[in-house]
Amino acid sequence: MTIRPGRGDEILLEPPLVDHGDVVPAIEDRSYIVFIAGAMGMGVTGGFALAVAVSLAASGVFWEDRLPWLIQAHGSSQLEGWAGLFVAGMGLRLLPRFAGRRPLPKGINLSVFALLFSGVVVRTIAQPAAGAGPSVAGLLLGQLLWSAGAVLFAAVVATTLLRGRGLGQPWHAFAVAGVAWWLVWAATSVAAGVRAAHNDAYVPNTLDDAMTWTVMLGAIGNFIWAVQSRSVPIFFGRKIPTLRRAVFPALLLNAGVALIFGAGWVGDPTTVSRLTGSGFLLTGAGLISLAPLAGSCWGAAKRLRPRARSAARFVLFANRAAVVCGLLLIWAGIRTLGEGQFAAAGVRDAARHAFGVGVITLLIVGMAQLVAPFFALRRAESQRVWLVDHGIFWLLATAAILRVSAGLLLGHVDTDMRMHIAAVAGSLAWAGLVLFAITVFRAVRNEPRIRAALAVDTSRAARPR
Repeated sequence: MTIRPGRGDEILLEPPLVDHGDVVPAIEDRSYIVFIAGAMGMGVTGGFALAVAVSLAASGVFWEDRLPWLIQAHGSSQLEGWAGLFVAGMGLRLLPRFAGRRPLPKGINLSVFALLFSGVVVRTIAQPAAGAGPSVAGLLLGQLLWSAGAVLFAAVVATTLLRGRGLGQPWHAFAVAGVAWWLVWAATSVAAGVRAAHNDAYVPNTLDDAMTWTVMLGAIGNFIWAVQSRSVPIFFGRKIPTLRRAVFPALLLNAGVALIFGAGWVGDPTTVSRLTGSGFLLTGAGLISLAPLAGSCWGAAKRLRPRARSAARFVLFANRAAVVCGLLLIWAGIRTLGEGQFAAAGVRDAARHAFGVGVITLLIVGMAQLVAPFFALRRAESQRVWLVDHGIFWLLATAAILRVSAGLLLGHVDTDMRMHIAAVAGSLAWAGLVLFAITVFRAVRNEPRIRAALAVDTSRAARPR
C-alpha cells in the first residue's frame, strides 16, 4: 500500500486547495474525537432513541403519561447532545484554522466537553422521571452545567475570532452571530431550568418552542453556514460568496430568530402570533437564500476526488432540506399571522424536523467524513465506497422524508398512523447513526496502523536509489 502524505482538511485551510480524498492528515490534537463520540453517544442512546419512544407514547403504546416530559427530553438531547456537542467540537477544531490561529489547548477543549456533556446527560436522565424531587433538581443542575459549557465555548471562540483573521468574510460574520446565540442559549437554559423547577420539571410550552427554534436556526444554524460558506462552494467548483452577497440573507435569518426568541417571553397570544409568524417568514426567506449561496443544492463535487465524493451526497441533501424547511416556515408564518398562535402545528413540526434531521444530521455526517482526519486516512487506504456508507445515507435521508411527511399528515390521517410513521422514521435514523458510529470506530481504530504504513512508505521513498 502506498499512501501520499499531506493534510486531509486542506480545503478548509486555504480556498485554492482541495481534499483529494487520498491525502493523509498530519498528527494533531485528537480531542475533537471526544466531541464526536459524545455526540454520537447522545444521538444513539438519547435523541433518536427518545424519538421512537415519543412516537410510541403519543400513539398510546406505553409511557403515555410521560409524553410531555419525553418530548422535551428528546428535544434537548438532540439539540444539546447530538447537534450541540458536534458543532462545539468542530467549531473548536476548525475556527482557529479559519482564523489563522494555532489549535486550541487540549485542556480547554476537554473542559468545554465535560461541562456540555455532563449537563445534557443529567437533564436527559432527570426530565423523563418527572414528579419526583430529584428529577427537578437534576434538570436544573443539567441546565447549569450546560450553560457553563456554552459560555466557555462562546468565550473561547470569540477570543479566537478577535485575535485571528477573516474579518469581512461570510464565515467570520456567521461565527460571530453564532457566538452571540450561544450566549443567549446559555442564559435561556438557566432561565428555563428555573421555570421548570417551579413547574414539575417541565419548561412552559411557549418558552420551549421559542428556545428550540432559536437554538436550531441561531446557535446551530449560524455555525452551519459559517463552515459551509468557507468550504462547500469550493467542493462544487464555485467561488466562496462575498460578505456583500451573504449579508442580507444572514440578516433575514438572524432577525427572524430574534423575533421568534422574543415570542417566548411574552404572555399575550396575539403578540406571540405576530412575533412568531413574522419570524418564520424572515427565517424561511433566509434559508431559501443561504442554501444555494453558502452551501450547495445542485451539481457535482468535482473538486473532490472520486473516493471523497460520496460524502457530498449528504451535503447536497442537507441544503435541499434547508430549502424545504424555508418553504415550510414561510407557509407556517403566513398561517400563524392569519390564524393565531396554534395554527399550522403540523407544518411547524415538519419544518422543525426538516432542519433537525434533514439539515443538521445529514450535514454532520457528511462534513465529518470530509473534514475529520481519520476519515481521510480511511479513504487513503481504500478507493471503495463501502456498502455501509450507502446504507447510512439512505437510512438518514429516508428518515428525514418520513418524519417531515408525518408532520404534514397532521389532520389528514389518524394520530396512531402518523405516530407510527414517525416511529419508523426515528428507527431508521437511529440505525443510520449506529452505522455511522461503527464507521467512526473502525476509522479511529485503524488510524495507527495506516499511519505506520505511511511511515514505512515515506522511509522507503527517502532511501537513495
